[in-house]
Amino acid sequence: MSENDASAPPVVALVLSGGAARGFAHVGVLQALEEREVRVDAIAGTSMGAILGALYASGMDAGEIFDLADRASWRDVIDLSLGSGVLKGDRLHEFLAELLPDRFEDLDRPLAVTTTDVEHGEERILMRGSLVDAVRASASFPGAFEPVTWHGRTLADGGIVNNLPVAAAALLGGEYVIASDATPPRRAAYVRPHEEGPWWDRMVRTVRLERRNPMVEMLLRSSDVMQAILTDVQYTMHPADLRIVLDRPEFRLESFREFERIVAAGRDAAERAFERLERERPDRLPPTAR
Repeated sequence: MSENDASAPPVVALVLSGGAARGFAHVGVLQALEEREVRVDAIAGTSMGAILGALYASGMDAGEIFDLADRASWRDVIDLSLGSGVLKGDRLHEFLAELLPDRFEDLDRPLAVTTTDVEHGEERILMRGSLVDAVRASASFPGAFEPVTWHGRTLADGGIVNNLPVAAAALLGGEYVIASDATPPRRAAYVRPHEEGPWWDRMVRTVRLERRNPMVEMLLRSSDVMQAILTDVQYTMHPADLRIVLDRPEFRLESFREFERIVAAGRDAAERAFERLERERPDRLPPTAR
C-alpha cells in the first residue's frame, strides 16, 4: 500500500500455476472471481498459467477464455520438430500472436511470466518486452516444446523451478495474493499395464493422449512428485492470502479432453476456498470491485 495514501485499496495479484491440461482449472477460478466481483489488478503465471494469465491481462474475461479454449484444437498449437523438442512451438507462437498484444507494456493489467534458464538452472521472471516470446518460453515443457532464446538466454517452462510463482506477485506490487494451484498432486493411483484392458484399447487411448505407456508414466509421475514437493516448499516461504488447490489426481497433465470437467472442478475448488475463508477468516476475504 502506498505510504502517501493509507486508505488506498490493496493491489490484488492473481497467481496462476502451471499444470498443462490441469491448468484449465484456472478458467473456473476466474469464473468464480468474476461472479464474486473480486478485483484482479495484476497477474503472475507460469506455463499454462502464463498463457491464460496473458489472455486475462489482455482484456479477455473468463467467458471469452472458456470459449476460446473450448474451440481450440491440438492442430492449432502442434507442429513436429526434428530438433531439440518433439514440437517446434511455431504454431503455438502463431496462435498466441493472433490473440495477444506484442509487448507486456500493451496489456490492460501488469503481468509477470516465469521461465527457467535451462543453462543456469535459475528462475527468470519476464515483465517487459516481447509478450508472445515470453509466454511461449514459459510454456515450453521440457522434451515436448523446444526452448526459446531470449536475449542470449535459453528459456523453458517456468514450472521446472517454480510452478506457483507467488513471489513474483511482489514484483507487481501485490498486497493481497490469490494463488490458483493446479500442480499435479503427490498422490495418484498407479495402474499396471496388465490391468488396463486389451491391447487395442490401450493403443487407441495412447493415440488419443488418454494413456501413458509404462515408461512415460513413471517418468512423468516422478516429475509430478518432485514438482509437488518443490511447490509446497516454496509456498511455505512465499504464502498467498488465499490458495485455491485443484486436488483431483484423476486429471492429469494430458487430460485435455476433460476440459469442461476440469474448468468445473476449478470453479468448485474456488467456491470451497471462499466458503472456508468466510467461516474461518472473513476479515481476510479478497477486496471486490463493489
